[in-house]
Amino acid sequence: SIDASVQGIYLKEAPKMYMHLGIPGMPESFQAASKEQYIGEVSISYPLFSGFAITNMIDKARFEKELSYLKKLDLKRELFLKASFLYSAIYSSQKALDALKFAKEATGVSLKKARGFYDKGLIPVSEVYNIEAKDFEIKAKIEEVNANIKNLYEKLSYLTNSKIENIDNLPDIDVKSFKIDVENREDILAIKKGLDIDQKDIELAKSSFYPKLFLKAGIKGYGDDLDFDGDGYRNGDQSYATFVITQNIFNGLSDKNRLEAAKYKKMARFTFLNDYKRRVISDIKADIFVLNSLKEKLIWAQKRFKAQESYYELTKGRFENQLASADELSRSIASLAEAKANLEKIKSDIFYQKCKILLEISLKK
Repeated sequence: SIDASVQGIYLKEAPKMYMHLGIPGMPESFQAASKEQYIGEVSISYPLFSGFAITNMIDKARFEKELSYLKKLDLKRELFLKASFLYSAIYSSQKALDALKFAKEATGVSLKKARGFYDKGLIPVSEVYNIEAKDFEIKAKIEEVNANIKNLYEKLSYLTNSKIENIDNLPDIDVKSFKIDVENREDILAIKKGLDIDQKDIELAKSSFYPKLFLKAGIKGYGDDLDFDGDGYRNGDQSYATFVITQNIFNGLSDKNRLEAAKYKKMARFTFLNDYKRRVISDIKADIFVLNSLKEKLIWAQKRFKAQESYYELTKGRFENQLASADELSRSIASLAEAKANLEKIKSDIFYQKCKILLEISLKK
């Protein structure tokens, strides 16, 4: 450390030195310094040995910087996961909206035919009312889904800090080529970095048991003005070099207790790390099981959609030939729309599950 300072002192009385020599005629006091004193100094100090405390503090600061970076990456991973969830939710909601619009269109066509049948006296008015009620129900659902989509877009725009008004289809993601390796995951690396910091805390605690050696030298001037050439009583050049060695003998066992606390802190973090890694691996495996289940569910949803599509076409034909009621037709339309929306919902769930698995492995990959 290099320091520079200028100090001015203005005394009320001139400093005096008193001497009691008992010599007749000899004054008892003498002026020892000027009333105005100026001290200027440029010094350099260096801790030659601090029990490795400074070295460990430097290392600890570097580890803390790396820890902050890892926490930032882990936060980014969490934000990506939230963005993936919102993206998949928007996709499934839009597909649900498409299914409702199809149902609205199909219901509108059926309603026209039902009114034609009623005008000809072929069906009672209750059949018309049934389809009209279904038409209003679908309209209400469309408004509800539209509001939900707008809300989801607002959340995604806020999360990404950009205006997003539409999304593409779900991208195809391959998770088969990735292996479960959590050692390089950001949050686990952060915990490991915390272990390095804990070790430095242990070494810092140990440094208090070592002696300390400090060196200091300075160019120092003294005088009654800023020329620093003395004041007629003391010399102006007061440059110096010094060293200090210190060793604590006893401080109430605080150093020993601090060392023990640092050791227990590291042990606790190490135990937490092992438990956390097992939990992460367990969560990833559980998510893989969910993904496999969703894939099987997708096969069922595709078959259900085809079945509902065939049933709707059949019911539609039967209704046009007055072999099926308006209630049956409404139910077939609703079932087809539901099957379509459910199929797309499962696709979006698979997309989100894949994103979740990849982000659980590591953001870097």
